[in-house]
Amino acid sequence: MGGEVLKVYVTFLGRASDLVEGRRVYEVELSDGSTLADLLKVIKDKISRRVGEGILEGRLFLYISVNGVGVFSLNHVLRDGDSVTFLTPEMGG
Repeated sequence: MGGEVLKVYVTFLGRASDLVEGRRVYEVELSDGSTLADLLKVIKDKISRRVGEGILEGRLFLYISVNGVGVFSLNHVLRDGDSVTFLTPEMGG
């Protein structure tokens, strides 16, 4: 872990895309060993304060998947090239 950088690809789908301004897909650089929580801090600072802060503080609930698999812990360690997707849970009746 000599200060290496990893790139992850972040996508906002469905109504989650309404929570970010501009693009729906972002390339984000993080330090090696970064977690979903670290990614959310970057999202808060550079992409959408509402999304990053909301999830970190438990006020916003979005479904998060990494490489197509649902992830339910913000301690999940990310790897170079991971694809992280945020989408609103669909509700219906």
